[in-house]
Amino acid sequence: MADTTDTTEQLGDDVELTSYTSESDGPVGDAEPARRPSASAPGAGTGRRKQAIARVRIVPGTGEWKINGRTLEEYFPNKVHQQIVAEPFTVLELDGAYDVLVRVHGGGPSGQAGAVRLGVARSLNGVDPELNRDTLKKAGFLTRDARVPERKKAGLKKARKAPQYSKR
Repeated sequence: MADTTDTTEQLGDDVELTSYTSESDGPVGDAEPARRPSASAPGAGTGRRKQAIARVRIVPGTGEWKINGRTLEEYFPNKVHQQIVAEPFTVLELDGAYDVLVRVHGGGPSGQAGAVRLGVARSLNGVDPELNRDTLKKAGFLTRDARVPERKKAGLKKARKAPQYSKR
């Protein structure tokens, strides 16, 4: 006990003690590193979800959406689907920085919204991987959801539904 107090007394005022941790958030001194603007280049990506396939192209612009020739509000009238589709831009704080052109087919509205989100995330990742990839990956937007509808089997009415059993 006495040894530790002696060593701190010997160090004096000219030495400043600092603490170190393996879980540092960024450079020492800054509370949060300044976010560098994303590269203003066009990008493209393909997204799939259930039976839906979306081809997405983003170009620097004013935030205008064109999905199969219609606006975002016309194509996805459900606010939840609009929010799902725009999530990659919200997470990266790039709302209104890019115009989005999408061709989507197959599946229903929910699957198409998921496919468009994956396509947008992949295209943003293609524009500037070193800046955008970590954030998109942590949010789970770069992972393809591999779940697809189960196929119908012979002798059954649907994938699992069997005909009603009759004893007599």
